[in-house]
Amino acid sequence: MTIPSTHQIAPSFRDEIDRVRTMFFSRDPACWPVFGDPVFASILGFRKARAPERGRVQQYPDGKILEAQLRREDRVPQGMRDPKDGPDPLLLFAAALSKNWEDPASVENVVTSPCDPALFGSMAGILANANLVHPEYSEAAADLESMVIRQMASLAGYDPAVAAGIFTQGGTFCNLYGYLLGIRKSLPQSHDLGLEYGQDYRIINSMAGHYSNMTNLSLLGVNIRRKTIRVRATDNNDIDLACLEQQLTACFQLDCVVPTIMLTMGTTDTFGVDRVRPVYDLRNRLCEQFEITVKPHIHVDSAIGWPLIFFLDYDFDANPLGINEATLPGLQRNAERFSELKFADSFTIDFQKWGYVPYTSSLVMIKNGADLKALEHDEEYFSYFETELEGQTHLHSTIECSRGAAGLFGASAALQYLGVKGFQCLIANTLQNANYFRFRLSQVPGVKLMVAQNQGPSVGFRMYDPNVVSDPEAEFDFERHRHDDPGYRERVDRNSRFHREVFLRRGKIGLYTNWVKFIAHTDYDSLGRCGALPGEKAVFMNPRTRFEDIDQFISSIRAIAAPTPSLPQ
Repeated sequence: MTIPSTHQIAPSFRDEIDRVRTMFFSRDPACWPVFGDPVFASILGFRKARAPERGRVQQYPDGKILEAQLRREDRVPQGMRDPKDGPDPLLLFAAALSKNWEDPASVENVVTSPCDPALFGSMAGILANANLVHPEYSEAAADLESMVIRQMASLAGYDPAVAAGIFTQGGTFCNLYGYLLGIRKSLPQSHDLGLEYGQDYRIINSMAGHYSNMTNLSLLGVNIRRKTIRVRATDNNDIDLACLEQQLTACFQLDCVVPTIMLTMGTTDTFGVDRVRPVYDLRNRLCEQFEITVKPHIHVDSAIGWPLIFFLDYDFDANPLGINEATLPGLQRNAERFSELKFADSFTIDFQKWGYVPYTSSLVMIKNGADLKALEHDEEYFSYFETELEGQTHLHSTIECSRGAAGLFGASAALQYLGVKGFQCLIANTLQNANYFRFRLSQVPGVKLMVAQNQGPSVGFRMYDPNVVSDPEAEFDFERHRHDDPGYRERVDRNSRFHREVFLRRGKIGLYTNWVKFIAHTDYDSLGRCGALPGEKAVFMNPRTRFEDIDQFISSIRAIAAPTPSLPQ
């Protein structure tokens, strides 16, 4: 098939991404001697073979025996194992047969294969065994954390001399910090007396946000049913600004405190990107109008989308990387949105996602480091630390008592080796793949693309039986307009069953996609409720995925979902 010029990859770009793959994703012991270790080499060798998922156990030496032992064993060995006897076979088996994110077909979710320097850096961090809880236990590792925080502050538009940050265990913890910062600033008595003491409050987030937006509130002891306002999402799955203004105004009119407004820049399934500047302006205007002294804390869950800050200074007119025409406008639009990240009070970074760093490596960035004072506990609790060093650390303000440094070392290595240009190349490559996938899907009968205008790495779609549905756009429009007619529900369920059956029958060919129960939502009813429409998604973060893998996938779904030829009369 001839690829349209708008989707073609420029030769110069192809050379650059191939160079990035060779230097940073090859697991080549000539570049990274650690991969020359015989044990690592055996694990990587098996994974590179790309054995079919159902046949991997059989292809592994003594695989069935090891699998049975792994599932049956319930006793720690009595004796010691001599290292000269070789590695533990169960350990090797579990590593070799863990999910293979190095496989070019692996595009199920916002997870990807870590780069070689990040693996090397994480190993160095594990070897050092630093605990970032306190300088006594981390020494130079604490300086490394401060350096990475300053670097990320500069990229995002924060003042690196004022900003702060905390490496923590996953994006959920980052978002937990975002909520907690707002709560402690707005409701300082909650520190000792709990959330239900004193003034009434409401937490605000978007219906399109990650599920941790709600599970964190439960963890914090928030009365979710009575104290949470979930703002509607637009058709693009970003926050409805008019609805937000209505809800925030109502809160202030009733003298109700709003500790935190949680936004999302890069939703998991459809890459909806909330605007920050309008929310910042709205908050400031209403706080002035209602004489609110402590403003709601704006936290942005940018766990997925944060790497777009590498493009904030990119020359889109000159386009030095040669990014193709199908991708450049959408990338520029998203970069413009991410330029507003500097108006957030804090935001989430997951290096472990689009940052190509091993689990777990997450960083919560805080615009004003003085905000951490609101989280401080009584210093008498920390009697076993050197008091003269406590002013140089976030010891009194962190949720964790222990903060491992492997994620920090991995993130630092990825940043230092890849640099801005390397990340730009990786991000652009994945977005070009996503747009090519959208183009190829648009050629398949019965396919409706979800919010293609969002132009992120996530591509959602819904498939209809072409023998029954002649116009997928019209059918999706019908499904969006929710009503109580029994025929409506039956029709939606029929369409969902067809796609689900195609998904299960196809298996994993070319690309490993994922089934999503909420790929789109219906219109809202009078009570603010909406229904879920399921579908399928692929997330193009894998640097090894190529157009050829996409073509193979498209061929498989065309063969399964092709319309049945009409019989002659």
